[in-house]
Amino acid sequence: MPSKYMLIADDVFDVTPGARARSQLVRECGFDLAEKLKSPTKLLYVQNPNDATMKSTDRERIKSTLQQIRQSNKKTQVVEAFGNPVDEIFRMETGSSAPGMVVMGTAGKKGLERFFLGSVAEEVVRNAVVPVMVIGPKVKAAPSAKAKILVATDLTSNSRRAEAYAKKLAKALNAEVVFLHSTIETLRVADQYAAASGTAFMDQTTMDTLNAKSKEALLKKTKLFKSAGVKCTFKMDQHQPTSQAAIAAETATGKYRYLVMGTHGRSAFVKAFLGSTARETIMSSAVPTIVIRSHNK
Repeated sequence: MPSKYMLIADDVFDVTPGARARSQLVRECGFDLAEKLKSPTKLLYVQNPNDATMKSTDRERIKSTLQQIRQSNKKTQVVEAFGNPVDEIFRMETGSSAPGMVVMGTAGKKGLERFFLGSVAEEVVRNAVVPVMVIGPKVKAAPSAKAKILVATDLTSNSRRAEAYAKKLAKALNAEVVFLHSTIETLRVADQYAAASGTAFMDQTTMDTLNAKSKEALLKKTKLFKSAGVKCTFKMDQHQPTSQAAIAAETATGKYRYLVMGTHGRSAFVKAFLGSTARETIMSSAVPTIVIRSHNK
């Protein structure tokens, strides 16, 4: 996996205790992965013009925090900017020296709702060309080095780029991959198509056929990963009512270090971030979520 630098975009200017703890966790997760991938790191701190009235004591604390980061991570370049965070992130992401990944965090449920509805994270995740790792509110610590990588797949082209990235990441980290597929979600989508075509309900034979084809596709994917030297298995969830619920339950087992998923697809499993699926997945995932755009454009 290329050792391009990792861009950690962090909100050091939020001085509330919860935000400070989240900020530290974002840095820990970013530094942890960068070290394992042998990637240089850049920390981007963007001050919004609305923060111009910040108290002098808070400014001093931020200045001290940045200085501590520089001293403790001498190989890390700290980039300070003033303006729109989205503009600054994309300026670096599309520049001549683009990062290999952008790392971002959230500040809890209330902050997350604000975070995704028309602000920084939504714009970055929806439009970034490079992978974006989001540290959601359920993430409490940096990932375990021995844990596996969970890959959410809907078995369509929407998941292919995420699957390809997961394979490269697993090889770089010498990690096992587990594919997770929601059969209930697949049946729900198929039922919608059936209804649209004039077939009111799917019979048991049709559902059994769909499940068999899903299993066959997952077996092919695991075989492909194994042929590349990556230990790989799969799970077909048949109990959780939604794909995001299946992912949340699986990440909560403590067996995984990262969740990898695609977005910008049109299926019920992987929606654009304006929909609820991806948002709820990141909100409920107990591990950092690495989001890969399904298409470059």
